[in-house]
Amino acid sequence: MSSKILGKIEALDKKLEVVERVEERLEGLVEKEVKEIEEVEEEERKLEKSLLQVGKLTVKRSQLLELARGAAGAFLGVGLGQALGGSVDLAKLLPWINTLGILLFILILVGILIYKHDKDQIPSRTNGFIYIGQKLLTLYFIAILVQLLGLVLFNNFPGWNETLIKALIIGSYVAMSSAAAFTLI
Repeated sequence: MSSKILGKIEALDKKLEVVERVEERLEGLVEKEVKEIEEVEEEERKLEKSLLQVGKLTVKRSQLLELARGAAGAFLGVGLGQALGGSVDLAKLLPWINTLGILLFILILVGILIYKHDKDQIPSRTNGFIYIGQKLLTLYFIAILVQLLGLVLFNNFPGWNETLIKALIIGSYVAMSSAAAFTLI
């Protein structure tokens, strides 16, 4: 009888040793994860350092980098759009319904891309639509400014008229998609 008990005790000791080894591995993994999380948080703190503060407005490094990437992407898109499509020529030919359809399409497409890329970064206290809308408007504003600059630089400025508005909307398609691609990198 005592040999049966000793056998059971030895079997339990072996099982406990296995559990202890698994526990040690898990503790090592937890420590590794904690270290990685701390490194990511430190990098986020570096990115979120304020560069400029005027009153309540604070410009952060990450925002400035996103602005620069958006402008670079938009300028690339404007160059491609001018070379391939000629937004001014299209603006003269397309009716307003098609122009507004292009605008709606690009806003939806880029909004989906922003959501897909930033869904983990959307603060829980903020409505996701507001967050995406703000980023979308920022990128669109950059795209329009760069498109306007591109029309002037490529000597394709149609003048201050309806054709300009349509050309900006049509050209913003390529500029906006390029700007979004650059900011999502």
